[in-house]
Amino acid sequence: MSNKIVSASLALLLSWSGTAFAQSEVDALRYTRLGLSGSARIQGIGGAQAALGADISSIFVNPAGLGMFRRSEITVTPGFSTANTDAGIANQGNYSGAPVSDSRNAFGIPQAGIVFSDRKSDDDGSDWRGTSVGLSITRLNNFNSRTTYRGNTDDWTMVDYFAEQANNRATVTNGQTFIKDQLEAEFNNYSSLEGMAYGAYLIDVYEDEEGEYAAPVDRAVDIAFGEEILRKGSQNQFDIGVGTSYRDKIYLGASVGIVSTNYTQVRMYRESDADPATGFTNMQLRDEFSTRGAGINLRLGAIYRPVDALRIGASIQTPTSYSFDESYATSLVANHSDISGEQRAVQDPGQFSYGLTTPLRATGGIAYFLGKLGFISADVEYVNYAGMRFREKDSDFGSSGSYFSSVNTRIKDTYQSALNLRIGAEARYEIFRFRAGYALGGDPYKASGLDGSTNTFTLGTGIRLQNYFVDIAYANTSMNTLYSPYTFNSGASPEINIDDRLTNVVFTLGFNF
Repeated sequence: MSNKIVSASLALLLSWSGTAFAQSEVDALRYTRLGLSGSARIQGIGGAQAALGADISSIFVNPAGLGMFRRSEITVTPGFSTANTDAGIANQGNYSGAPVSDSRNAFGIPQAGIVFSDRKSDDDGSDWRGTSVGLSITRLNNFNSRTTYRGNTDDWTMVDYFAEQANNRATVTNGQTFIKDQLEAEFNNYSSLEGMAYGAYLIDVYEDEEGEYAAPVDRAVDIAFGEEILRKGSQNQFDIGVGTSYRDKIYLGASVGIVSTNYTQVRMYRESDADPATGFTNMQLRDEFSTRGAGINLRLGAIYRPVDALRIGASIQTPTSYSFDESYATSLVANHSDISGEQRAVQDPGQFSYGLTTPLRATGGIAYFLGKLGFISADVEYVNYAGMRFREKDSDFGSSGSYFSSVNTRIKDTYQSALNLRIGAEARYEIFRFRAGYALGGDPYKASGLDGSTNTFTLGTGIRLQNYFVDIAYANTSMNTLYSPYTFNSGASPEINIDDRLTNVVFTLGFNF
């Protein structure tokens, strides 16, 4: 793999940085890039609903669709999801290992809502045909997954990375030989990975002709390494919206969305040396952080129906302003054949509060009805991922403005604007409905040669009766990412190729009243 692609892949890396701050361009994208959402009917057509209307899911895509309701409605959508990952060493050679498969299941209620419709009778001559008010809760993202990889190397390892991070301190201080003093100062309050490694006897400090330098302790050539990354949580949005109809030709709507997010990530990285002739035996680095946040946005929409068969829709959502509270903890445990007992270095748990503003979203769509046979619907959504911005609040570490300034610069340099495309169709036969769809999540990364797009294929079916309906949908989303547990100054590191596949099955039960 070329250095250009490796450098570009840094936008995807969740590597151990050695800093207490966990926020990065990856975190910003996590809360900005949304998955397939909505009722089973909408998921069955790939989410293409900007011009469709008359579905509870309209409230968070184009609230003008609320104006098309003729009766009140209540729906609930339980669902089951499975996240599968295949992780293997991408740069086989100095780092090697067979792919490892892992999975995680989750059950929940990704959508529920109610619409109160005040539709005027057909003999009423008013131009404004009625108003509908809707309430809904929608799962925007499912974060549950587990990724595992294992390998061997005769090249540099995480312990070498600890040593390089220590030596970087001398570079920052213009070559001053105070590395040992700095590391020993952390014994009572660890604040860096290199300080923890020094405390666990994984690196030591030596004198040479040019001054002090840090180096790993004695190890064999072949080192086994591996990591398990467990993620859980979700991102949900509660909406309240209103829609109205003018002459059944123009539909207008607005909604306010309140987003709640909870995310937990636990990483356990291990290295071991089976050679009894060396002092190093094994090490485990464990990092955990949990984030809870809330945000708010406003969406405005319109749908125009020039003729009965054609609908044209558009909506715009303001940037979402988030506030996050995060807690984190890191520990390092090492074993040595020439030292009795485990050597532990544990950072004091910390907390950090910060803000994030995600960019504006603009959506347009068209739907064409084939009489009573069904319809075809298509959407395009514009999102400028380069416009994501962190902002400072309070923290345990004093001012973090310079940190967020550098992260926001990386966001601007890493990401670009993208178009998300969705297309779907529904066929009708008496009370039965048959659906299929496709959604393409546009590539948010500037780097050429690195495809960060997502692909989702969907199928669905349902039954529509006078006072109730039942729908079911199946969706399969796939994407490919690169991950590196650490990256040296030279750019060398093990690269893990991860194939992610998320499968969702959702059911919607709805009643009209």
